[in-house]
Amino acid sequence: MINKTPLINKRYIEEIVLFIVLALSLVGMGITDFSPLESHRYWTLMIIIFAFASIGLGWAKKEYQGKHFQELILRQVTHWGATLMTVSGVYLLLNAGRLNYESTGLIIELILGLSLFLDGRDLGWRFSLLGTLVGITAIVAAYIEEYIWVILLVSLCLSVITYYWEKHRRASLQEEKD
Repeated sequence: MINKTPLINKRYIEEIVLFIVLALSLVGMGITDFSPLESHRYWTLMIIIFAFASIGLGWAKKEYQGKHFQELILRQVTHWGATLMTVSGVYLLLNAGRLNYESTGLIIELILGLSLFLDGRDLGWRFSLLGTLVGITAIVAAYIEEYIWVILLVSLCLSVITYYWEKHRRASLQEEKD
């Protein structure tokens, strides 16, 4: 019983972080549409926060304890640094008049979705799933004006599927131990 508590806490922390990342990315798309001047600062800050969150979540995983932690930091800084440079490039195109604000928000969502998806190789399949959801959000937002309800429905379905998947997996692992 004592050994299960840290695993449960880590799982809930990871799920909370994933939910916050999704919420912040949706807020960012809205900020980009309605307050373009503030959006560049918002996205820069969010990418830095995502980098720190990824380092923290990666550090909590067994394989990055000890000497491998430096490798994790280098990979995450490189990964999110490249994401930040790409987002800055999108804003350069916006300032040059090559993009409009709505397109800028969608492109940044796609970049963030790809970054989260690729970060899943280090942090687990949930990050890849979140990246896919963020990317789909951008595509759906381009076609459906009231996209938030579609995204909430898809998010709810994915959450339920993930919950039952994890519950089944834990039950299978418990049966193997017994």
